[in-house]
Amino acid sequence: MAEQSLRSNYACVVGGAGPAGMGFLFNAYKTGALASLARDGLLVVDAALAVGRGRLGDYHITANSVGDVFLDCLRDPALLPIFAPLAHSSAFRALQNDPHGAPMLTQVGELLAHASTLFMRYVTEHLGVEVALGTRIEKITAQDDGSFQLALRSGSHGVQVDAGTLVMNLGGRQNREYLNWSLAEQDLHLSHDGPTVYSSDALLSLNPAELVELFGDRVTPGSRFTVVGGSHSAFSILDNLACALDCLGLEQITLLHRAPIRLFFESAEEARAAGYVVDEGMDVCPVSGRVNRSGGLRYRAHQVGTDVLSNGVVSGTRVKVELLCLEDRSPAVRERLEQCCSEDGVFVQAIGYQPCLPALRHANGEPLQVRESKGGLDSDAAGCLRDSTGQPIPGLYSFGLGSGLAANPMLGSERSFDSRIYGVWQFHHDASGRVIEAIQEHLASRTPQAAQAMDTGIDEAPFALSALG
Repeated sequence: MAEQSLRSNYACVVGGAGPAGMGFLFNAYKTGALASLARDGLLVVDAALAVGRGRLGDYHITANSVGDVFLDCLRDPALLPIFAPLAHSSAFRALQNDPHGAPMLTQVGELLAHASTLFMRYVTEHLGVEVALGTRIEKITAQDDGSFQLALRSGSHGVQVDAGTLVMNLGGRQNREYLNWSLAEQDLHLSHDGPTVYSSDALLSLNPAELVELFGDRVTPGSRFTVVGGSHSAFSILDNLACALDCLGLEQITLLHRAPIRLFFESAEEARAAGYVVDEGMDVCPVSGRVNRSGGLRYRAHQVGTDVLSNGVVSGTRVKVELLCLEDRSPAVRERLEQCCSEDGVFVQAIGYQPCLPALRHANGEPLQVRESKGGLDSDAAGCLRDSTGQPIPGLYSFGLGSGLAANPMLGSERSFDSRIYGVWQFHHDASGRVIEAIQEHLASRTPQAAQAMDTGIDEAPFALSALG
């Protein structure tokens, strides 16, 4: 792609071209909305130098969906001509040959990266979509006319552009503050001279050899390894640590969890046949009939969870798992919980992704606070973020890691699930679909004066658009 200058105004800026951002773009293309947005100015910004993968391909774990779910994101007839070269992709062939098996996320990341690169090459050449890679959004200012001014930076060069709407999926992070807050809710506190804290995000990016190198000298008789969490990532961490460190003599991992450990099943009958106790009113999705559709462990994590609940060991290893419920107030459990938080050892945070956000400001310079919910940023059913008072911020949308969407009764979920919904398929379908509709309605409702202000100006300072590799 030849170097060119950015416009000064865009109808829509997509901040983040990972699995969520690309899901929005794929879906917008399938529905015909992308061509319209591109005509009025569409800019895609990402701090990385590649698109589609995000951090997903870094994780050495099994996906919690089968291969066909990811292929379904690519098989729309409108996309087939663009994705014809995927037939030569080893990742594509691997998922196609085992569509009902759960693939490794490294394979999924490779596939999404390849597909996204093909897609972006096409829409930049044929639709005029603009792409600025290696570029960060440093600050967002909500203007009085309902648009947004974005301060962008690539290396030492900065520029400002205006956007009528902003789709912001810049990734998520696990921070120590959230961990401390979650433990404090249970009257627990990590000692300063206690365990060494690691994020599951970081550890899931290590292969077995790297885990052995990192923790080899920490595995001793009676060594303490603790994981806090009860989701797919928590059980994936149990699995990875146990499989890597079993040969070194790791004896036990302690899992601290708040909610009951929930397993996914296709139906209540299947769950009962497996000996799982089902609460029809709380665990069963009324739309699909699936048990723990949103919050249950699936595939490899399901197997690990089943063995932990029934046998107290990680599948295929000799490593035992001690389960401690954070809300258990019995003296014996409280003593063990306090030991985990105070004694030397390894402590892994497998809860809570907070969004990666740039500075947000009102036009008068005051901070613009976005409200958080359990599991991510708070938003309405269309992914429109809310401010600290609970009011929607028109034109500002997010649904990726650190944001998610609340369970929608129309789409289905179990009543016991009270967190946010994430997933590549959701990014490419339901979640992004609602955002696309909201953006179209929002842009259509803008006054003629505001729409005219979004016309095709060219920024005076040149700002190179990064070429797609």
